[in-house]
Amino acid sequence: MGVLSEKRLQQVGGLVKTLPVGILRQLNSSLSLSQDAALTQVRNLVARELEAHTLKEQVFRPFVPLFMARDDGIEGVIFPNWVLSRLWRVLQTEEKALVEEARVLSQGLRADDPVPVPFFRLVNAGAELIRARPEAVLAPDADEDDADELEEFAAYLDLHRLLREALARLPDWMGRIDAEKAAAIRLMFKDASDKTEDGEGGVRFLEAMLANMDDATLVMKFVATVSDRANDRFLSESELASFGERLLKAAEERLKVFEGLMRRRDASLLGEAGGWVAQCLGILNSLQQSVELTRDGPWGKRAVAIHQSVNALVEERLKGVEKVISQALPLKTERIFGRATREVPDYAGPKPAQAETALQTVAFLNQIRPTAAQGGYASLLAKTVQSAELLMDAYFNVVLGIAVADDPFDPDAVMSCFDRVIPLMDGLLGEAKGNLARRRVASADVFRAPKTIA
Repeated sequence: MGVLSEKRLQQVGGLVKTLPVGILRQLNSSLSLSQDAALTQVRNLVARELEAHTLKEQVFRPFVPLFMARDDGIEGVIFPNWVLSRLWRVLQTEEKALVEEARVLSQGLRADDPVPVPFFRLVNAGAELIRARPEAVLAPDADEDDADELEEFAAYLDLHRLLREALARLPDWMGRIDAEKAAAIRLMFKDASDKTEDGEGGVRFLEAMLANMDDATLVMKFVATVSDRANDRFLSESELASFGERLLKAAEERLKVFEGLMRRRDASLLGEAGGWVAQCLGILNSLQQSVELTRDGPWGKRAVAIHQSVNALVEERLKGVEKVISQALPLKTERIFGRATREVPDYAGPKPAQAETALQTVAFLNQIRPTAAQGGYASLLAKTVQSAELLMDAYFNVVLGIAVADDPFDPDAVMSCFDRVIPLMDGLLGEAKGNLARRRVASADVFRAPKTIA
């Protein structure tokens, strides 16, 4: 295949510009193996477009997360992708020299290096362009809502310098916020508020910070700091109310999922259900650590209701754990002679559903354990785990007693019993407990002779 004509190359270039970054990366990887001249031309187009995407993300680094939904599902400000894509395309045309300067300086740029000045200039140019000539960025069929989106993004761009500084300090702010850190955060919030005539700059500043946080609940540390540790009564009526409202809504949504899973009474879903409990209570705990929730306050009432619902369902499940473990590790009474009896394992074992229920119950207990103190069921959980451990130890010791005794036994049946109990020990009581049990089984030498029932 020969080289592509200039016209065909322009057509391919236009198509390449419309492709998502993920597709471009795949294309770049695939085409790198080709020696064909035409495909090499296409690869060069793809590589240039990828480089432009990378530069765009570096220049607009604080704002890139505002174009993506959060992985945790918590609501945040999301702009449509066309806003940044079309703005960057116009900047590439009208600010060629500045874009090229930024491209050169971006090469080899490390995370701790100062932000290149052309980055700031390009962001400023973007904000000015939106305000002076929005039609240059808007699509031909754009409506009033699109224009409003674009105008709002320009307001975010005004916070570029503040956000760059805040993001650089964010790792340090994730720990304890002392007086010095609190003063810095309040000053930035005030500067952001003063940036716009509508006074919403401070809220936009926190929205952008939220978008850049892996853990959305941590935004409440900043809300609490800038509001001077106000309680839920004050915050629920303030401009910052949406941050707390979103977290409470997220906790309530997770509670609904948990309630739905528990209503289905499907044992295979227990581990998943426990994960939703942990998420729900984790969100509430973070909220309560940052904000004083008054018991009869607007947020406090909702938090109490969530706790009560979680506690009722968790406690109901915990009360049935002993029965579940007993069914998974069945014992039966065997007569030795006369009236003398002893407990022996039921070699037939549990039903498959009973064994699965036990494993999922252990997964459930592990999931809810980290938030037991916040959930108010720590005492019951500790007693439940202790009871389960006693049942596992009793079963294990019965089987081990058979394995080390001189009476003949079926080694395969005995090993099946060990294989039944040790995973439960591992899951609930930790790897150390499981490994100790395995060493004791190894010492018993189950497959020694004589090893079968006469």
